[in-house]
Amino acid sequence: MSWDIRSFFIFCSLTAILILGSLTIFSVTSIDISYFLRFLLISIFSILIVTGVFYTVNLNRILSFGWVVLVLNILLILSVELFGKEINGSKRWLDFGFLSLQPSEFMKISFALFAIQYLRYFNFKFNFQRSIFLLAILFITSVPIIIQPDLGTGLIYIIFGIMLLFICGMDRKYFLALTGSGVVLSPVIYSFGFTDYQKGRIQSWFSSEGNISERWNILQSEISIGSGELFGEGFLKSKQNQFNFLPEADTDFIFSIYAEQFGFVGVLLIFVLIAIFIILSIIVLLQEQSLSEDLSTYYLGAYFIFVIGFSFLINILMVSGMIPVVGLPLPFFTKGGSSLLCFSIMLGFIFSSRGFLRS
Repeated sequence: MSWDIRSFFIFCSLTAILILGSLTIFSVTSIDISYFLRFLLISIFSILIVTGVFYTVNLNRILSFGWVVLVLNILLILSVELFGKEINGSKRWLDFGFLSLQPSEFMKISFALFAIQYLRYFNFKFNFQRSIFLLAILFITSVPIIIQPDLGTGLIYIIFGIMLLFICGMDRKYFLALTGSGVVLSPVIYSFGFTDYQKGRIQSWFSSEGNISERWNILQSEISIGSGELFGEGFLKSKQNQFNFLPEADTDFIFSIYAEQFGFVGVLLIFVLIAIFIILSIIVLLQEQSLSEDLSTYYLGAYFIFVIGFSFLINILMVSGMIPVVGLPLPFFTKGGSSLLCFSIMLGFIFSSRGFLRS
């Protein structure tokens, strides 16, 4: 294994993000210092184990079973209706005792494996039939997620799936057609496809005159972020968390607690760290693209890098009130086994490319 300055900064930025995420989880739960250390070690070892697995296992062999992975993931989502654990009125999790998993989170990975397997058979050459086929698979496989109901995860899955196809080279006209269709059909989708609760979330985002209970989470989130000012309230001094004003503080809105404690400087630090990770990782992958005839690992790596980056961006925009709440976890901050495992697998694919781990 060889290391250069880029790999060093990539791993340093990732380690810093993991430490900040673990500190924030500890500040929200406030159990004891051993909890923080345990969470940090679990995060690090999860990434190391997954990376090691993908380093030793032939990625071509994994990709050859892409369609199997997608089918199994769909079956797991459907099984949630029978064996799932209900939380806050929704069945989205499978409880294994020591770990609760949300199968819909892993669709971002399984669809990517399927699409890459399919496209590499045609040397990543798109035509009308292949484009329509992949888009149809993407939208059809989103249905079981949306009817759970989990509209936010379903929409994010579709957006990331389209982003993957764009990375792989699908013609822009399909994206323009999808955007136009979405705009034209949005009134119909809103009227007949959304539940009253989902409509309430959208209405409360567009208007400040909505029911206070519908706007409570985002209002408290904005207060929490604003309270941080320049340097923050200080570690373990989040008033929103201490007085339980902010629901879901350890999951969807954990960035609000981080911003309250560490302020604008802390938020800027996160942006710098994730920018270092994304930019340097893409540079390494672009270099690898020029050295390899097989573009599979390049497309997978680029896709997973952008998923991690966009997950940060969308979650921060969400808790800041700039977009409607969609329930997207913040990578390596959100408390949850599904989120940690999902992003660890993505990192495994990224690090297994020869630009990061070279014999």
